[in-house]
Formats: sequence, structure tokens, C-alpha cells
Amino acid sequence: MEDSRSPHMKALELRQLRYFAILARELHFGRAADVACVTQPALSQQIAKLEALVGMPLFTRDARGVTLTPAGDALRDGVEQVFGQLDLALRAARGAGKDQGFTLSIGLVEYTNLPFVPPALIRLQALYPDVAIVRREMNARRQWAALGADEIDVGFGVPVEQPGRDAQVRSEELLDSGWCLLIRRDHRFARRTRLHINELAAERLIVPARSVNEPLYDSVLARFASAGVQPNIVYETTQSQVGMTLVDQGLGSMLGAAYVFASVPESLVYCPVDGFDPLTVKAFYREGEHSSLVLDFVELAIEEARRVQAAASACAARRATNLSLL
Repeated sequence: MEDSRSPHMKALELRQLRYFAILARELHFGRAADVACVTQPALSQQIAKLEALVGMPLFTRDARGVTLTPAGDALRDGVEQVFGQLDLALRAARGAGKDQGFTLSIGLVEYTNLPFVPPALIRLQALYPDVAIVRREMNARRQWAALGADEIDVGFGVPVEQPGRDAQVRSEELLDSGWCLLIRRDHRFARRTRLHINELAAERLIVPARSVNEPLYDSVLARFASAGVQPNIVYETTQSQVGMTLVDQGLGSMLGAAYVFASVPESLVYCPVDGFDPLTVKAFYREGEHSSLVLDFVELAIEEARRVQAAASACAARRATNLSLL
């Protein structure tokens, strides 16, 4: 059968529209490239190809930043409709011949307040409106066994060690993070750009309880010991929001991963602390997984985590610049 599409449609690639949609949302080539999991030159190249197909610029690039042209505005609205129709078609295909809902069981430590999980779940529900989410509290080590026993479908965690070969678990790196100290704005460290573990010796520390993640807790104490520091831990909490409240009320300073402090009260700031092992948040799922629900969720989590990582890097750069001007 003869292809009746126009030459422009034949040359159009779906990834070009996806990259366009991401850039139209982020309005920043660096962040958009991180979210799309491509290099910035590759993103720019695909946008240029799309603009060539359209026959006019879709974005304006100047000293003030990136903005959509009128043509870009029109295309963005159309692309959103196209992806909306694609989502409907995919849902119809998945549900064809089936009369059942979907259940996704997730293993994670709720204390860690992973910022990419809520937006990934929201987007997943747009793809699977009838999905039911079940959350199970467990650290990375326990997730591996739970995946093998079909108790969970996806896990998110910070592994201190790696799963054994017999675990048959795949992992995807989502975001990297260092350690930070959450403090009040009137604290003596509030204008510092970085701290070292040795400087925490005199601090009254609020830390995540050992029951939250035993291997990680033990590794933190080991780093203190190797640095010759006896930490003054005044409170161990199983809820990050409780720890933030205690910092705000003056009980002490809270030690935690940077992503835990993605959203804090205006009265608090956090400062990176060197000397601890870096953290890598990973997603875990079964080898040979074929469920579209699971695979789609992992892909959405990766995309949202890259957006979080890009935003965190930009925020850290702005904070360093602002402090240098004080």
C-alpha cells in the first residue's frame, strides 16, 4: 500500500516531538537534555531538524534564556494532543480483551522522601487510570529478596552493597547525592558553602533512626569513626518531617541526604558535608521483567529523577553564587 503521508511526516521522528515537548516544558537546554537522557548537542540537533521540517524557529534563544516562538506555542499545544491520543491508544491496546485493573507494589523507605516518586506516580496514573499503588516499607537489601518472592514489583533505595548474581535483579541509577546538614538560618554555618565531617564534632545531631536503614546507618557511624569524630546524636527519627520540625525548634542540626531536603521551611537551609560516602539512589526490578506497567513506571522514574538532579544542580549553583556575593 502506498504511503500517503506528506514528505514532512515521513521525515518526522517521534523522539523529536518528545524532545520538543520536554524543552517546551523546561525552557532550558541543559535541564531538558538531562531529563531526556541525551547530551545537549544531541538534543539541539534534533530540535534543529524539527525546526527545519516546520520551516521556522520554534524557540527563541537570547541572553534572557529560552522562550517559545508563536510557532512553538502552536506546536506545543498540538504535540500535547498527539501524546494524549497516543496514551489513550496504548491504554486501549493494553486493556483489549481484559477486564482487570492494575496493581503496582513498590518497596521503599518512606523516610527518604524521594522527590521523583510522586510526579512519576502521577504520570503513571495518567497512563493507567485504574492502577492501584501498594507501598511496602523496606530498604534496598530487603527489596532484592522481595522482588524474588514477587512481594514487590519495583524498589527504590540506596544500596550499601550490591545484589548477588543469584538475586536476578536489575538496577537503574536514578540520582546521585551527597550528605547535607540542615540548620536554621541563624546557625553559625548558615553562610558556609561546604562543611567537613570533622566540623560536626560539636554539633547536636538529629539523624535517621537505625531502623530506617540499618546498613546505611552503620556506614555513617563508620565514617565518623574513621574521621576520629564521636557524633553527639541527640535524636533519632523515623520521620524526616519530624526531624525538620525539631531543627526549626532548635533541638539540633539534621544530617541527611540532600534529596531528603528537597523541600524545607523558609527558616531552614542546608549545607553539603564532605567526608561521607556518596549516595546513589537506584531503582530495582526483576530480570526479564515484561510487564508494561512496571517498565513504564521505571522509565518515568528515571525521567523524573533526572529532572530532580538537574534542578538540584541549578539550585546549588545559585546558592553558591548568592553566598559569594554576601
